[in-house]
Amino acid sequence: MAHYVMSDIHGEADRFHAMLEKIQFSPDDTLYILGDVVDRGPEGISLLKTIMGMPNAVMLLGNHEYMMLQYMSPGANETDIRRWNRNGNAPTLAGYHRLKDTEQQKILSYLRTLPTHMEVMVNGRKFYLVHGFPGENVHDEIWSRPTLETPNPIPDYQLIIGHTPVQYLIKDEQEQINFEIEIESKGEHLHVTHAPGFIDIDCGCGHNMPIKALACLKLEDMEEYYI
Repeated sequence: MAHYVMSDIHGEADRFHAMLEKIQFSPDDTLYILGDVVDRGPEGISLLKTIMGMPNAVMLLGNHEYMMLQYMSPGANETDIRRWNRNGNAPTLAGYHRLKDTEQQKILSYLRTLPTHMEVMVNGRKFYLVHGFPGENVHDEIWSRPTLETPNPIPDYQLIIGHTPVQYLIKDEQEQINFEIEIESKGEHLHVTHAPGFIDIDCGCGHNMPIKALACLKLEDMEEYYI
């Protein structure tokens, strides 16, 4: 029985299923997904349906699912609509509109139940899982972005986040660009970043860049897997 964490799959169903194969994911294992299953990539809706049907998958709310809920709300305003439209919603929206009304409502009901963080214990070690960063409210937990120097606000826990592609943890824009160029020139991909205060597992899946990867972390031994 193993515990795995993924984040920011962004509609790349092929990578997701390849990862499940790679880690030999079984019914006895547990998978935590730190949000942002939808948008950018082509298969966000089918991924959501797959995850909803997995009894051993636990999903957290990401900012992209939150934007979807705001957009679909009867009280959606122009800001809500424009925000999701600017953030790669086209394939998700198209997939959603192909569903029957009952399926649409099941998806929205499921998204409304998602927590913003989860505290888990594996082999006596405590983990705090969150999409963005620990905060006082929903907005902070799904939208906040740390830098490499940001301390852990809950030091009793190992903090694991997504949301911020690892190269964006670098403050200086030119340093960030140089980092990306170096990775690409070596024919490598982004890797999980172990900062002093947290672990960031968002390796750019769903973004249009050759150095992207889907990362998966096994909590028992912190082994990293990539597709």
